[in-house]
Amino acid sequence: MFFIKPRGYKSRLERTDQLLPICPRPALLPRRYFDTEASPLQTARKAETAEEFLKWLRTAPAGTLVVYSDGSQLPNGSGSGRLGPAEVFDAEATGALEGLRAAIRLAETATSSIIVCTDNLAVATCLQGNPADSSQDKFTEFQGLTRAHGDVQIRWIPGHANIPSNDEADGLAKAGCLQPEPPGAMPSLAHLRRLARQQPKDAFHTWWAVEAPVSYRPLDLEATTSCPLELTLSRATLHNLLAARSRHGDFSDYHERFDHDDASLDCSCGRRKTPEHPFYCRKIPPRLRMRLIPSPAEAIHHAVGKGFKAFVAMTSECSFFQRICPRH
Repeated sequence: MFFIKPRGYKSRLERTDQLLPICPRPALLPRRYFDTEASPLQTARKAETAEEFLKWLRTAPAGTLVVYSDGSQLPNGSGSGRLGPAEVFDAEATGALEGLRAAIRLAETATSSIIVCTDNLAVATCLQGNPADSSQDKFTEFQGLTRAHGDVQIRWIPGHANIPSNDEADGLAKAGCLQPEPPGAMPSLAHLRRLARQQPKDAFHTWWAVEAPVSYRPLDLEATTSCPLELTLSRATLHNLLAARSRHGDFSDYHERFDHDDASLDCSCGRRKTPEHPFYCRKIPPRLRMRLIPSPAEAIHHAVGKGFKAFVAMTSECSFFQRICPRH
């Protein structure tokens, strides 16, 4: 008999799994294929679609039940209807299902036509096709009720297009956000996916706020994992900009600190080389000089930080680092 000693540590996968709460696990469903190609949900622009829908609504057969479904979300992330931690996509799917249930209960006959209208094209596509992983149980139940009833159609209508009933549904969805969260509500898969994308970004920004070099903090530069605009500059121009930001470059203090005996410590104007010198050098033509407002420190920090294009334009047009203040 063998005994496996429990590990005293957790793997990276196990630690990653603990970063997010659990959610309903979607089932692996086979893809649905249809003998006939479904007509597209959107065939015209929003204004034309809204006008066409209102025209159809005026001539709809008597006894037709029209369901307007909508979902909303507060800026703080509260879901609609009121759901737990969820996205608008989940709220729209739940609203469509609840609307269909109500319509079936209100139908005068078992064959009454029911038209389910939603302004979310992605939800409408999943309602009549392959269910999405998030809120999968809502889509599958909706499709089951559709098959059982027989005469249910899904129609996409544009939002905020002066369709009175849809605007009313939008207002009710916003009001539903203010209701208390149901006890024991689990987050949706779409919500967890958004959290999984946002958490690394938040962690990166938190790290930058703590670990940013002291010389960079007054510049108010934001950390990014994408390609910054500075990398579109030429190598020589980028070198001068990064030197001004880090204060490591062709500057008098830098050369003296590292005993660079052959370095030129002064600009051709006679002043010592400093990161701030381009903003004070008298050899730069007055028309190119930057106005140091509201204060010299703020203006310089902005010019070598987020407003680096002005710094690049000034130093490039007068060839500052080539003619006025060369390295040697």
